[in-house]
Amino acid sequence: MAKSGTVLPYAVQEGHGARNRGESLVVVANPRAGGGRAGAKRAEIERAVARAFERAEVRWSTAPGHAAELARQASTEADIVAALGGDGTCHEVVSGLLGPDAAPRPPIFAVLPFGTGGDLVRSLEVPRALDGALWIAATGMTLPLDMGRVRWPDGRVGHFVNVAGFGANAEVCRIANASSKRFGGRVTFVGAILRTLASWTPVPVEWAWSGADGDGAVTLETLAAFVANGHYCGAGLWVGRGGDMSDGQFELTLIPALSAFTAARLLPRLYDGRVDGVPGVVRVRASRVEVRSPVPMENDGEPLGEGPVVLEVVPRALQVRGGWLRPPGGAVG
Repeated sequence: MAKSGTVLPYAVQEGHGARNRGESLVVVANPRAGGGRAGAKRAEIERAVARAFERAEVRWSTAPGHAAELARQASTEADIVAALGGDGTCHEVVSGLLGPDAAPRPPIFAVLPFGTGGDLVRSLEVPRALDGALWIAATGMTLPLDMGRVRWPDGRVGHFVNVAGFGANAEVCRIANASSKRFGGRVTFVGAILRTLASWTPVPVEWAWSGADGDGAVTLETLAAFVANGHYCGAGLWVGRGGDMSDGQFELTLIPALSAFTAARLLPRLYDGRVDGVPGVVRVRASRVEVRSPVPMENDGEPLGEGPVVLEVVPRALQVRGGWLRPPGGAVG
């Protein structure tokens, strides 16, 4: 493996007894994850990684966007590339693994959760405790999962692994990411949602889609929208209910303009996956979604410009190691 990053000396000691001796691992770690706890526990994290893998290296990001570059480099060097951090770190790592300069055949992707939202790991059934997550990375089931691709009119291309959001979602993520997060993910995001609802002005957005539920289009004064590959976002909003990450379809949810009071009352329905029963909400399964109007967007919890954009499912684009005891939905190894 390459010499950059932190090469773990623990892994070469005689009688080391690592759980995984056959695969090499690069961990792309965000020291700012968990309100800075990851960086403060650097030595502890590196020792835990070394207990799990005989051939392991931890590479710490130093700035926004650096994790994607580290993942791109690791894509040609390791059997497994793991993201240590929150959903934003996972987004960067997946973007690096699937970007134009990455390896033609990406390595296995794994997650070591250390962030605020932790929504992707709910779908992957990865425990939040580091040792438990490393156990999954070392011994878990590997399945080919869908990824999302975003195309802008100027030719830019991006990817997302979990959920892309529009409208008020982008402001919620901006507020949540700027907060201290000391009270945990659920409190952080609920507070950000309520602050956003108090001031957000919905705008008309032209939507079009095609996929399992046929072709459709609507112009809707949109409060928020979710294009879900995974199941959850916003520290537990169940926006991908009924789907899975290997079915070739997004779960698209469009929420119309509502008063702040009415929208706040609907929060429980978002958390238990029943928002599609609200009058005016559009919910369809689609493999392609067009956002034809300027509207703010976020990918995997990170604000990322605005529409117009086209979002497409990339079927089974990435091998992912998770904690499933059996393949979920239609996934096969």
